[in-house]
Amino acid sequence: MAPTNWAICFQHDCPMAERCLRHAVALLAPAGLTQHNTVLPSAREGDTCRLFATCEPCLIARGMKSTLPRVYSEKITAIRKDLYKVFGSVPMFYRYRDGMYDITPDQQRRIEAVFKKHGMKDAPKYDKTTLAYFFPSK
Repeated sequence: MAPTNWAICFQHDCPMAERCLRHAVALLAPAGLTQHNTVLPSAREGDTCRLFATCEPCLIARGMKSTLPRVYSEKITAIRKDLYKVFGSVPMFYRYRDGMYDITPDQQRRIEAVFKKHGMKDAPKYDKTTLAYFFPSK
């Protein structure tokens, strides 16, 4: 499931190894693997790691077509403008809204903050949600 260019970690002595998705993926690497992007020891700072990724599955969302029609018309323009910022641009907003890309847990938190900012009591609803591992891009 991990992206092929995603850095994995072979540092067995790391205090976070048991909870780290990068380490878990490394343990499942094929025996014949001879090279791969890896996390270097310099990513560790004491008992923490700048590239730590949790092994806990999270809720990945896709699409927001069912959410926006429920928003009151006087608030929709302001909410859309804030959502454009969450996704980086107007075209990207529409791609995420239409379900072309996964909405990450961080984006979901930011979307919920936009809804709260504009007085929406209900949390955003997504067209599809899946419990899955999240592979952060950094």
